[in-house]
Amino acid sequence: MSLSIEVQKKQLGTENRKVSKPSEVFELEEVKEIKDAIQEHLLFIGLDRRNNVRGISLLGIGSSTEIDIDCKYVLRTALITASDKVILVHNHPSNEIEPSNEDKKFTNTISKLLKAFDIELVDHVIVSENQYTSMGTLKLIDKDYESYRTNLLDNALLLEENNKLKNEIAILTDKLQKIQNFSKQEEEEFE
Repeated sequence: MSLSIEVQKKQLGTENRKVSKPSEVFELEEVKEIKDAIQEHLLFIGLDRRNNVRGISLLGIGSSTEIDIDCKYVLRTALITASDKVILVHNHPSNEIEPSNEDKKFTNTISKLLKAFDIELVDHVIVSENQYTSMGTLKLIDKDYESYRTNLLDNALLLEENNKLKNEIAILTDKLQKIQNFSKQEEEEFE
């Protein structure tokens, strides 16, 4: 019987690359490739805890006005790359860098999903030919944002936390009962 082990390795070309602020994201070669594209492109940047780049992936290409990416692809990529932090980047071919309502909805849904796996969405940067905007800097990530999808995620996470707490209470109650029973036995033996 042979044992097969697969070791996850860093992407080639990510060595010694670190990003800590939107201006550094804007200067990445992969971002420069999409900033003047005529179709929207979504990039995933996976980071370790110290903001070293673990990997950069193109998650999808859309039309000249939108990109439709399923949230599970972002989550899957974050999990496969063992990313501790994530930065999303997409371009606006119109050169308008103001985040759309769809951008806000997508970003906040992704943020909630990633949090469930202890992964932080650091930023979502929107780029155009000569400029960028950071949804993190604008405080548009998790700031007073609610939708049916994010409320559903919040409720599911609260239910999970509630069940964990109920289990902990049951365990502690059982331990307390054992201690009380043990104390009663010692009192009876002492008398």
